[in-house]
Amino acid sequence: MRHRQTTVIADVRTDPRVPQDAYRATFVRSLIMAPIGTPEPVAALGAYWSDPGDHGPEVIDRLQMLAQLAGTAIENARLIHAMEESERLRTLTLDAGRMGTWALDALGHRLETSETCRVTFGRDPAAPFTYEDFEAAVAPEDRDRVRAAIEASLAQGGDYHVEYRITTPAGDQRWIEARGRPALLLGGGVEGMAGVTIDITERKVMEEALRRAASSLEQRVEERTRELVETQEALKQSQKLEAMGSLTGGVAHDFNNLLTPIIGSLDMLHRRQIGGEREQRLIAGALQSADRARTLVQRLLAFARRQPLRPEPVAPSALIHGMADLIGTTLGPQIRLQLDIAPALPHAIADPQQIEMALLNLAVNARDAMPGGGRLTVSAQRGENPAAAGLAPGAYVVIRVTDTGTGMDADTRRRAVEPFFSTKGVGRGTGLGLSMAHGLALQLGGRLTIDSSVGEGTSVALWLPAGAAAVAVRPAPGVATAAVAGTVLLVDDEDLVRASTADMLVDLGFEVIEARSGSEALARLDEAGAIDLLVTDHLMPGMTGVELAREIVARRPGLPVLVVSGYSDAVGLAADLPRLEKPFRQADLLAALTGVLAGPAPADRQLAHS
Repeated sequence: MRHRQTTVIADVRTDPRVPQDAYRATFVRSLIMAPIGTPEPVAALGAYWSDPGDHGPEVIDRLQMLAQLAGTAIENARLIHAMEESERLRTLTLDAGRMGTWALDALGHRLETSETCRVTFGRDPAAPFTYEDFEAAVAPEDRDRVRAAIEASLAQGGDYHVEYRITTPAGDQRWIEARGRPALLLGGGVEGMAGVTIDITERKVMEEALRRAASSLEQRVEERTRELVETQEALKQSQKLEAMGSLTGGVAHDFNNLLTPIIGSLDMLHRRQIGGEREQRLIAGALQSADRARTLVQRLLAFARRQPLRPEPVAPSALIHGMADLIGTTLGPQIRLQLDIAPALPHAIADPQQIEMALLNLAVNARDAMPGGGRLTVSAQRGENPAAAGLAPGAYVVIRVTDTGTGMDADTRRRAVEPFFSTKGVGRGTGLGLSMAHGLALQLGGRLTIDSSVGEGTSVALWLPAGAAAVAVRPAPGVATAAVAGTVLLVDDEDLVRASTADMLVDLGFEVIEARSGSEALARLDEAGAIDLLVTDHLMPGMTGVELAREIVARRPGLPVLVVSGYSDAVGLAADLPRLEKPFRQADLLAALTGVLAGPAPADRQLAHS
C-alpha cells in the first residue's frame, strides 16, 4: 500500500518480505494484495490460498479490478457525503441570510423556487410559484425594469442584479433584491439563470427615513442659516442706523447752537428793517434758508430719536380728518385721497405735531412715487399681532399710508429709512422723510414698517402705543404783545448763543444777568438782588440746566424757570417743564416767556419730577 502497487507472495514461508512467523498459525501459504483507492490507498483487497504457488496474471487482474471497484464505491460514498454536507451548509447559510433560491429556464420561462423564496413573496411555501405569478407580484412601475434586466443577463451572459417592489397576496408592500448569474451550456449558449432573493424592506424603510431626516436636517440648516444671515443683516443695519443716529444727533446739537445766533440776529435785523429794500430782501432770504436748516435739523433729530417730544393722547380719527385737506392739496388733482378709519379706535400716545409732519412727509413720498396719478389711502386701525412688527405685547394703533405707485425693490426697501438716502434724484428731496418717521415711531415706543414690491405700490405703517382715554390738549400759549419788565438770569456755555438770547431779552425790555456755567450762575445769584426769571441752557459742562434750576429754586422757591435745549438728550427734563427748543426767534422766546410768567404751576414742583 505504501508503494501503491499490487503485492504477490507465492510462499509466505520462503518469501523474505514476510516475517517468519506471520502466518504460522493460519492456513495461508500464498496471497495477493491489491491497494484500494487513488491516489492515496485507503485499504487493501487480499486473496489467500492454502497452497503455495504463482496464481497467474488472470487472477491478479481480477483482484485488481475488484479493488478498483471498491475504491470507486468508497470515493462515491465520500463525494455523496460531501455533497450532502455542502447542501446542508448552503441551506443553513441561505436560511440565516433569509435568502431564497430560484432557477429560471431560458426557453420556457419555467421558474423553480425554494420555500424561503416563496415565503419572501408572501406565498404558501408548499404551493407552486410560476413565472407569471412572479411578474404579477412585481409593482407595475418596476416591471419593465425587471424584465429588461432579466433579458439583458440572458442575452449578454452578465450578472443579474435588480431591486424592485412587490405586492403580496395579503396586500403588503415589500422591497426585493435579486441577484443571479446565467447558466451556460457546453456549446456556449445560455440554458437559464439561477440566483437568490432577499427581502430588503427594512433597509429601504430605513434608507427612506434617513433620506427624509437628511432632507429635513438640510432644510432646517438652510432655514437657520437664512435666519442667521437675516439676523446678522438686521443687526448690522441696526448698528449702522444707531451709529448714524448718534452722529446725526451730535451734529444736530452743534448745528442748533450755530443756528440760534444766526436766526436770532437775522430775525432782529428783519424786525428792525435794517438797510434798504435790497438788504431786507437778502435778510429775508437768509432767514428763510436758516428756517429750512432748522427744519432739516429737526428731521435729523427725529431720525436720531433725540427730538424733543410732548407725547399725549391723540385721537387718530380727528388727526387724520384734520389733515385731509392739507394732504389732498399736497397730492394734487391726479391722485385720489381715500380715508379708512376704523370705528371706536383708542387714542394713540404721540406728539400730534410730529405725527402730522410724519404723515405729510409720507404723503409727499407717495405722491412722488405716482407720477402718473393713482390712489393714496390713509387708514387707522387697531394693531393686530404686534409681535410680527417686532413690538412687545400691548395695545397699538396703526396709521398706514398706502399708495399705488412704483414700489420698491428689496435693496431700496432695506435702505429706505437711512438718512439722506433717496431715489428721487439730486435736488428733489432731502432723503429724511422716512428716516424721520422711523425715528419718531421708535422714540414714541412704536415702530415703522414698510411693505412694498416693484410695480405694486408701497404701504408704510406707523405703530403707535395706544392710550386709555383722551386728555384735553393743552392750548398753545398766546404771544404777548408787550414785554414784561424784570430781571433775567441767563445761563449758557455758548457765548454766541448767550449773546443772541441776551439781545432778544433786552429788546423785549428785560434786564439780563449773564453766566457761562451753573457755578457762575449760582455766584451771580448770590450777588444779585431780585431775580424774576431763570433762563438756562440744559446741556452744560459740570452742571445741567435742570440741576441748576433745582438748586436755584431751592434757594428761591417759586422762581419761574425756562429751560432752553438744542438737543433731545434732555435727560431729566419732565414733559411738562417749560422749555424752548433751539434755534428760536424772538417771537418764540416771547411766547415761551409769556407762558412761563403766566403759568399757575410753580417750577419747583415740576423740577421735583425731573
